[in-house]
Amino acid sequence: MVAKVFVGIPSYNRGIVLRYTIKYFFNSRVVHGFIVIAQGTNNREYEEYAKLINEIIDAGFEVFYVLTNRKLGSVGARNKVLELVGNNLNKNDVLVMYDDDSVYPGDHSLVPALLWLRHPLIGLVGGRVINLQKRRIDPDFYLNLPYIADALTRLTGFIVLDVKHGPREAEYTPHLFAIEAKKIIGTGIRYDENYGGTGYREESDFQRQVRELGYKIIFEPRFYTYHLAVESGGDRGSGLEDRMYWKWRNHTYFMNKWRYPIHKRILSYTILMGYALLNGSSGIQGIIKATRVRE
Repeated sequence: MVAKVFVGIPSYNRGIVLRYTIKYFFNSRVVHGFIVIAQGTNNREYEEYAKLINEIIDAGFEVFYVLTNRKLGSVGARNKVLELVGNNLNKNDVLVMYDDDSVYPGDHSLVPALLWLRHPLIGLVGGRVINLQKRRIDPDFYLNLPYIADALTRLTGFIVLDVKHGPREAEYTPHLFAIEAKKIIGTGIRYDENYGGTGYREESDFQRQVRELGYKIIFEPRFYTYHLAVESGGDRGSGLEDRMYWKWRNHTYFMNKWRYPIHKRILSYTILMGYALLNGSSGIQGIIKATRVRE
């Protein structure tokens, strides 16, 4: 049976934005279908999603979807994607995780990832996310120096990304990635829903689980997407204080879950605290709020 490629996209109150994202796949000769988790919590958004799903089907793609008027959350929606993978995909099919505000550059950007996945030791292939505008609240830390980023990740316990150089084996990659269904089905890999709120570290945790099964993670810069970095709608549209709270809270959970030693905890907390200081009083208030909850 020929393997198929499905694009998984969770979306929350961004029906118009998702339409813009989806249409760039319509000329693809590589993508066979979509797994869409559409959360429209008002009538306009719900109807926009329902219309879009019908348009995808009319365009000849296979679609597996959840259309709901409830907010599932950033992590819960991603687990719904994995649930539909388990229920509907064959083991050799490929899931490509995408954001609902990203632009597909064309099949040339996806083929390198699919070629990597043919190797039995490769569990996940991450790609390059090119932000088309600076985000008001930066969610990641990039240090695009060869060999330095992954070394710092191992040294400090903090996730420092190099999204420029490769192909290479990497500790972690951005949220754009491709993975075979058989690495998910029956393996127990899922997003940990203890990472709450706006998310943060849930992707790191997912990738850590892939590595724990003995697979390698590859960063492939020829596999890329353009990120619109839309600040309205979506699960991540919140104020700086709230985001800093979830950064600190979820990072603490990540460190505890994977039993990081004390020196890495101190180094990584220092990085987060420095980031909060750079963002002024709102950043500090968010970390103070998270610290009080932990106490």
